[in-house]
Amino acid sequence: MSVIGWFTPSVTGMSAQAHAFSTISTNVANVNTGGYKATETRFATLVSDQIIRDRDFGGVQTQDHARIGVQGLLLASDRKLDVGINGQGFFVLNTQLDGSGETLLTRDGSFQVATGPDTTAIADDGSTITVQEGYLVDKNGYYVQGYTPNADGTFTASSTTTSLRIDNYAFAFAGEATTTATLNLNLPSDAAAGDLETYAVSLVDSDGVLQTGLLNFTKTANPGEWDVTVTTSNAGDTVNAAAGTLTFDSFGELAAGSPLTVDVTWAGGATTVASIDMTDSTQFGDSFSPFNYVRDGYVAADMISVEFDTMGRIIGNFGNVFTRPVYQLALATVVNPDSLTERNGNVYVAGPDSGDIQFTTAADEGFATFEPSTREISNVDIATEFTRMIIAQTAYNASATTFRTVDEMVQVARDLKR
Repeated sequence: MSVIGWFTPSVTGMSAQAHAFSTISTNVANVNTGGYKATETRFATLVSDQIIRDRDFGGVQTQDHARIGVQGLLLASDRKLDVGINGQGFFVLNTQLDGSGETLLTRDGSFQVATGPDTTAIADDGSTITVQEGYLVDKNGYYVQGYTPNADGTFTASSTTTSLRIDNYAFAFAGEATTTATLNLNLPSDAAAGDLETYAVSLVDSDGVLQTGLLNFTKTANPGEWDVTVTTSNAGDTVNAAAGTLTFDSFGELAAGSPLTVDVTWAGGATTVASIDMTDSTQFGDSFSPFNYVRDGYVAADMISVEFDTMGRIIGNFGNVFTRPVYQLALATVVNPDSLTERNGNVYVAGPDSGDIQFTTAADEGFATFEPSTREISNVDIATEFTRMIIAQTAYNASATTFRTVDEMVQVARDLKR
């Protein structure tokens, strides 16, 4: 019988509990780390054929088990680039901007913007400038992956993802020209022929530029009748037609002439053809009182900020108060997330037993929803870790006592042999 074998159970026991202490300390140190997943140290009996033949004692060995599939605590955040996953799945990352690198998974949605290559953009004054692209990345600098919208604005999940450029010049809203408007006003009933009232209206031209036109209301010699013309302040503009004529009845209500038509070719070549509804206009009293003007159309604008919604869509906020989804985050799932292979930075790759990575979105299959302005911290439970620490300490002390006892027994046996 080998004397060394007598020490094997206590030595492996102390070594295993020391490893358990290391695991517990790592868990506790990362209790507030975004996306961190706790690891449990489990023990297996160590018995070999050689040990059985020599009738030596066995021992234990450690097996670490990562709790990757257990969701961490979701905390509210004041950052618009923070987003948490409520449910199954992972964010998709790539180590290279063009998507040619390694695909990684993470639960840490505390994102930031990293600068990319230089590109050209159009400044507010129309000049061409050089700017740096900005891409959504995780804390390790890996590029967050997602989907671009289809022509109809919807998103389709697939394994073909793209890095997400979200700098101010990444998207430009081309603008929408004004085509309809509503104007309500009161014209004075005591106006004499030739009296003039004017009202300035804002209009978005076909290039998405905000223009100003002047509606001129001139009283005719006919009772209740006003001619309406359009003028502009720029001599290079061309008014293509008179707006029309408004006729009011004896009760001061509009009887004919609505809608008016504004048809202008602006100095730069852009055009505006808009129909102005004046149905609720009146002719009473002695005052000119415009009280409501509403138009459609949006001016061209750059994207000024982004935010997430519960479907994982990245909503672009433009300078013209217009918003639209510009991307959707990809959501990755695996059959056995606890078997993913961990990399530095709380990121994972597919492991031999995890199953293949499947790509989806929050809108598909019901795996999860996204929580905007929220970050997921670790799934470590402090009470559980301290309980395990006490158990590990007790087991370590027991192994150390066994080691000391065996050592004393060996010394006694040696002395008796003498």
